[in-house]
Amino acid sequence: MKRKITITIFILFLLSVAVFMFFGPQIRAALSPQIRYTYPTYQDMDGQMWNSLPASAVWEGEDGGTYVWRVSRSDEYPEPAFVVNACPIEIEAEQDGTVLFGYGSISASDAVAVEWEAALKEGMCVKPGR
Repeated sequence: MKRKITITIFILFLLSVAVFMFFGPQIRAALSPQIRYTYPTYQDMDGQMWNSLPASAVWEGEDGGTYVWRVSRSDEYPEPAFVVNACPIEIEAEQDGTVLFGYGSISASDAVAVEWEAALKEGMCVKPGR
């Protein structure tokens, strides 16, 4: 009887490994939150050019700092995936629903999340859409 149980558990283990090997990417994609993203633009304020993003992209961390979610491709997974990383920014001004900030951890070529449907965490897989 013990041998049958052991064999059954082993077979179930092999089946679960096979399922995640073949369907893992689809499962991860289905469970990943949907986000919208944009790229920083430049905006003039008092004769000086600043990076700008919609105010919806900025969030406040537990430490009181202001952050944005940078969206980037990751090779951590077997299939192409997109992940988010928190990047601190220093806001210089806010006008008309747009925040202006200086150079730092975000450049004009970085995609930044502006809308997300669930709580995001550092390194989390996301489904980007524009």
